[in-house]
Amino acid sequence: MNATTVRVLYIDDEENNLHAFKAGFRRQYEIYTANSAAEGLKILENISVHVIIADQKMPLMTGVEFFKSIIHTYPDPVRILLTGYTDIEALADAINHGDIYRYITKPWNDLELHNSIKNAYDAYRTKIDLREKIAELEKTNDELNRFIYSISHELRAPLVSAMGIVNLVKMEG
Repeated sequence: MNATTVRVLYIDDEENNLHAFKAGFRRQYEIYTANSAAEGLKILENISVHVIIADQKMPLMTGVEFFKSIIHTYPDPVRILLTGYTDIEALADAINHGDIYRYITKPWNDLELHNSIKNAYDAYRTKIDLREKIAELEKTNDELNRFIYSISHELRAPLVSAMGIVNLVKMEG
């Protein structure tokens, strides 16, 4: 990771998990916590985060439902689903519709979670860098197309004149 501070949003309805996460990772990352999907959404409205970690089993809205609800509004943050349950249906749903990067079981292993956050941030940076490169290429392509049009127009006029002269010579000759 570079000098940029990685901003992580962790959403879980269990306060103990929020405190443990913040205590364990506050030195490495800029941590934001929310105890509900609604609170997490409020944080996203005000802070641009790189990685979102959400617990699957929460009242009112599951982690997968939260990820689905923000995918178009906040497409850039990389999503990690955290759960204490082995719910294959939820996992499949998350992968297919919630655009999750990683699935981690509770209780989490600090090193595994740290590595997952680090790798998620790398994926975030890659996505942003790729988008910027595509924009640069599109701009360069547009400039190249304008240049080619200009050159072809400049070359076409003398060629048309020369062809006209050749045709006149042929008609007289």
